Amino acid sequence: MTEFAADLDLSALPGATIDAYAQHEGYWHLVIALRTSVGAPFLFTTGERSAGFRFEVFPIGVRRGEPVECPWRSLARPFVIQKATPLWRVEWTVRGAQGPTIGSDPYTHFAGRGPASDQAAVRARVLAGVLLQSESGEGIVVAASDSAPFNVDIFLPAEVNMALERFEPV
Repeated sequence: MTEFAADLDLSALPGATIDAYAQHEGYWHLVIALRTSVGAPFLFTTGERSAGFRFEVFPIGVRRGEPVECPWRSLARPFVIQKATPLWRVEWTVRGAQGPTIGSDPYTHFAGRGPASDQAAVRARVLAGVLLQSESGEGIVVAASDSAPFNVDIFLPAEVNMALERFEPV
C-alpha cells in the first residue's frame, strides 16, 4: 500500500504552550492555527496528492506562520505540548455509490482505521493527523478531514478518543 505524507516536522511542537486556536467558520476550514505563548502560531494545512484513478488524498502538514484572520478561541487553560505523534489512516475507493450521484461510473471514498475493503479499487495509507499530548495526559488532535477535501479539523480534549477511532492505533 502506498504511503502519502506532507511536510510534517513535529520537532518544534514539544515544549510549546498553546493558549488558543483559530479555524475558519463554515464548511471550508482550510487551516487550523494554534496560538503559542512565544513566536508565530503553528498552522496546520493539507496538500492534495494523486493516489490513483479518481482518488486524491490530503496528508496534513504543519509550519510556523503569520496569524490567521479568524477569531481566536481560548482554551480552558494553557496546553503545554509534551509529545506530538503522527496519526495514520487507511483510505480507499470502491467503484459504485451508496446513494444518488451526478454522472455515471461513480467511485466512493472511504477513510478510517482500515483494513480497506476487498473491493477497493485503490488503497493508500495517509499521514492525516497529529495527536498532541500534555504532561497530564490530555490530548488535542488536529487532522485532515475524512469527508471534505483540504479541510482541517480540531478535536479538543473531550473529543480526542472519538477522533482517534478514525486512525490506526497509536
